[in-house]
Amino acid sequence: MNEQQLSETTAAKPRAISPVIPLAILALYWGAFLTINYLELAVFQTFLYRLATTLALVIVFAGWWVFNRGASWREKLAIPLVAIASLFATMAISSPELEAKPLVAPIMFIIGGAVTLATLWIVVTRHASPATRRWGFIALAILMWSPLALIRTSGMSGGALPEMHWRWTPTSEQEFLASRQQKAATAGRGEPSTDSAIKPTAPLVANENDWTNFRGPNRDAVLHNIKLNTDWKQTPPKELWRHRIGPGWSSITTAGDRLFTQEQRGDLEAVIAIDAKTGEEVWSHEDTARFSEELGGDGPRATPTFADGRLYTLGATGILNCFDAANGSLIWTRDIAKDSGARIPEWGFTSSPLVVDGRVIVFAGGAEDQSLLAYAADDGQPAWNIASGGHSYSSPQLASFGGVQQVLYLSDKEFTSADPATGKKIWGFPAGQVRTGMPATQPHLIGPDEVMIAFTEAGGTMLLELEPGAEGEEWKIDPKWQSRDLKPYFNDYVRYEDAVYGFDGNIFACIDLKTGKRHWKKGRYGAGQVLLIADQGLLLVLSEEGEAILVEANPEELKEVARFPVLEGKTWNHPTIVGDRLYVRNAEEIACYELKLQ
Repeated sequence: MNEQQLSETTAAKPRAISPVIPLAILALYWGAFLTINYLELAVFQTFLYRLATTLALVIVFAGWWVFNRGASWREKLAIPLVAIASLFATMAISSPELEAKPLVAPIMFIIGGAVTLATLWIVVTRHASPATRRWGFIALAILMWSPLALIRTSGMSGGALPEMHWRWTPTSEQEFLASRQQKAATAGRGEPSTDSAIKPTAPLVANENDWTNFRGPNRDAVLHNIKLNTDWKQTPPKELWRHRIGPGWSSITTAGDRLFTQEQRGDLEAVIAIDAKTGEEVWSHEDTARFSEELGGDGPRATPTFADGRLYTLGATGILNCFDAANGSLIWTRDIAKDSGARIPEWGFTSSPLVVDGRVIVFAGGAEDQSLLAYAADDGQPAWNIASGGHSYSSPQLASFGGVQQVLYLSDKEFTSADPATGKKIWGFPAGQVRTGMPATQPHLIGPDEVMIAFTEAGGTMLLELEPGAEGEEWKIDPKWQSRDLKPYFNDYVRYEDAVYGFDGNIFACIDLKTGKRHWKKGRYGAGQVLLIADQGLLLVLSEEGEAILVEANPEELKEVARFPVLEGKTWNHPTIVGDRLYVRNAEEIACYELKLQ
């Protein structure tokens, strides 16, 4: 064979593909991907980090694939085209539920897995024939999207991992709806009441210690007038009842012998009243509305508010309702999206209604000139609206500074104070200048002239000191400190004495109230919630995994006192304690436990 023939033969036959570079790419990718477990990031930041690493993997691996000399141009072009065609074919037969939701998270993991398998195939076939290698790549390109035809998703965990299930297994919502139908068929119960069937009843009255608002009467998750027996090994919480519930992240409010929350029932969004003793449904109201998104999944987000015998609720699509809390009769309804011109936020309307001085106040966002809305509590007529930013997942907070009652609201643009009766702006702090991100927690009243606010992962937390101005002059707002040592996302925090306890990303932490400096960060409870038992200096943490943990409110160290599993499945809802009863729920079940008191 002469030199020219040898050159042509060599050119016609692709050389073996070296696995060195793809193995290096893969090592960098998985190193970066797994590093997320050790970074102090919140849920959405974690999701963006994983998305960025996946995009980088695609770009770098594609660049190497195009320029490597081991594959022919026919192979370089054919395999990506087969993968794209396979994606469209798979989507045509995938779960309808999956098609209705964003696919970013599952696709990220599929791409990472496919590149890993392709690299391993390169290693295995480095001495095999080009045909063997090529058919393996083609098989991988065809099959890589098959998980999309086999799975369904139900949101993401607090660590930004997609919650995936086999396509043929029923969803918890389907099991819940089936149980309702069975109950209705066998016992004549479980069907929602209708206005025509509602009978007059005596007005419902709240007891002194009832949990009438989101995070309690003062919206601060502080519980007074009880002390728990903390020896849960000898006297663990006693389960009194447990029932299935529809998806949703509403928490539980109470009044008298009733519990109130919201849930999703197929294409219907429901407000439900529950008998506190049995957990059985007393009445329900359904609106034709369904909300779903990739991070949180399905269902309403806001928590019902009880005031003066009435119940006020806000659905995820913006339906604001007022009911007679005793019998469920609908008194009035509004659509805050229509009233404000706002679009449904990415994660739904989450503002738990605040009722004060004959006004029902909620945040709509979107149209910044009328983002904070007030309605007349008696008939639902619009009362006032003011600009308070265009984006937030927080709820209005009642406060009093300098003898002036006011409604506080934290958005992406401003921390706003308004007169609850008239809507007149009292003062505003331009929070947008300190990188608010997407606020989702409550302003926390620290003292007669101090308030603490949280900006999620972007700006951490800040303590503000307020001073009323002289007549006609503006209020003075002085930031005492801003700290990134506590960066809550949608997980609210509590204050006990001179320390603040809450979730820094997904890890429970404690910071100094006077300086904002961190004392410790150790609690691996996922994206949980916390409640303060003030008379005992004790924290009740409800973990993302559904475990109740008692923790000392101790700035020196994280000291667990007791723990007990109370729910199964992802739990983001706030816990509720009334007397010796602990009420908990998530997107799958609701339960009541008896706690032994001191």
